[in-house]
Amino acid sequence: MLPNFLHIGVAKAASTWLWHIYQEHPDICVPTRKVRDYSGRMTVPDNCNFFVADFYRGLDWYEETYFSEWDGEQAVGELSNSYMVDELALQRIAESLPDVKLTMTVRNPIEVTWLQYLMQKQVGCWAPGTTPFETVLDIHSWQRFRMWVEPGYYHQHLTRVLRYFPRERVQVLVYDDLVNDPRAFAKAVFSFLGVEPRVDLPSIDRTVGFPRPEKPDTPDGDLKRGMPPDLRKRLRQIFADQNARLGELLDRDLSHWI
Repeated sequence: MLPNFLHIGVAKAASTWLWHIYQEHPDICVPTRKVRDYSGRMTVPDNCNFFVADFYRGLDWYEETYFSEWDGEQAVGELSNSYMVDELALQRIAESLPDVKLTMTVRNPIEVTWLQYLMQKQVGCWAPGTTPFETVLDIHSWQRFRMWVEPGYYHQHLTRVLRYFPRERVQVLVYDDLVNDPRAFAKAVFSFLGVEPRVDLPSIDRTVGFPRPEKPDTPDGDLKRGMPPDLRKRLRQIFADQNARLGELLDRDLSHWI
């Protein structure tokens, strides 16, 4: 059974939480095992990235590898933090799964950029005392800018998604709603997927994300210090236009993100 829904992003916006409640719902099938991708790295089941990293292996491999445990569940899907920002992946999805439903969660891009930076620093991508956050905002530092800033251009990404998929098959969720009312958030997702809107699942009221209790901060204490005010101001300027355009597209006030 190939997927009939995909969660396409964004990082640091509840994809792991969604994977847990999907796994617990009796009428939803999602991947549960790690797989070695083309580079030799092990993928995690809540971020498969087939249409980015493993598409060359074919749809039969995709179905057998990730969905062999399907047992008649009505909703079958996977999650990736990369699909939303990758046009080639969107093309592949549209051609391979023409009737698929898409969900995406958007979160204050200032928070997402900061948390992405902290997570990479926490897991040891750089030595303590090196690579300050302002390097992320340097548009000439192409790789870092593409990795941490451009994913927050939500209006740009959603507009691209809607070139390939009709609006009625794309659900845009706002992370703030999850924080305010996890049960209502879960109900909205389940209703969109066409399954029973269960709110008695163990993970619905469980927070999953960064920072984790076992590693409450980076080696440089960035979380304790917080984001430098001048850098927050720069991020507000970077994301202001995209946030305003997204608010218009969703008919929703997102001014608190600025």
